[in-house]
Amino acid sequence: MDTSAPFTACQYGTDAEATHDPTGIANFNESVYVNFMDPVSRLGGLMRVGNRPNFGYSEASVQLTLPNGAIALRSGRQDDDTNDGWSTQGLDIVVKDPTRTVEVSYRNTLAIIPTPALLADRGRQAVKSSPSVECEISLTWQAAVPMFTVAESGDCTPGSSQIASDHYEQFGHVSGSVRLGTTTWNVERVTSFRDHSWGPREWASYTGEWLCAWLADQTAITAYGEFEPSGERSSGGVVVTPDSVFHPISDYTVYTDYAGAATYAGRHTAVVTAAGLPTLVLDGSIRHFVPVTQRTEDRAVRIAQMSVDFARGHGGWAIAEFLRPITIAAG
Repeated sequence: MDTSAPFTACQYGTDAEATHDPTGIANFNESVYVNFMDPVSRLGGLMRVGNRPNFGYSEASVQLTLPNGAIALRSGRQDDDTNDGWSTQGLDIVVKDPTRTVEVSYRNTLAIIPTPALLADRGRQAVKSSPSVECEISLTWQAAVPMFTVAESGDCTPGSSQIASDHYEQFGHVSGSVRLGTTTWNVERVTSFRDHSWGPREWASYTGEWLCAWLADQTAITAYGEFEPSGERSSGGVVVTPDSVFHPISDYTVYTDYAGAATYAGRHTAVVTAAGLPTLVLDGSIRHFVPVTQRTEDRAVRIAQMSVDFARGHGGWAIAEFLRPITIAAG
């Protein structure tokens, strides 16, 4: 393999790994996101930095899903009208070798939240009233497949929602350590995923689901389903088989009655149809259900984040989201 050439299968290459000009886009967002899940230790995590320079702040999210069912969380904003990189509130996400290697580090505290349902409507209160412990994360992310897009245009989602006009994704592995209080996990080549988005973003414009999954045979899946205002559903994403072949997804259907509540007692059941592959039936139990809320002045969306263990059909594990716009209570 030629490691000097950009590791990409789309229109985005090494130049895209830098930040971009936000001029003229009032609701501009530029964000980077990295997740991981270790099926052995049952530790999972997500780290995200989002820059909203025209709104005057940057935001950081660090969330660990713990083996005992609790989560450890920090999520907040910091005054910042620049878009120079991804470093805020102790979280640093740095591209070391464009298209191939990313370093993720975190030095700050996390709140231990045994009942994540409390985050739905009283997120700040739940975090402030939970015990806080020191956390140190030091991870090296290595690409396993080339960078790719969900849509040929580079749009983040398959439908008409306004999440990002430019977006690419990449599956890989992370190695390193995570220390939470007095407990340390050392991880080696754990399944991971990253993305990079920029452009206008309106969180509450999206109604649908997202899935980031790894099957036991090393198949990787990123799937998007979105309901249009007309009621029609758009799907997108890719299935990457162990031979590193990309199979575009034509249909991603999730069977759920979830409408934005703080809790969910169901399973995560989905059917994925991708070019050149048999239909994938993915049925799994939900280990963690974390309902967080993204708000703007007059709109909000409930993002129900999940860790999933697949049982029937295909053994594997996943990080998934249900996104549902919700009404903001008056006053």
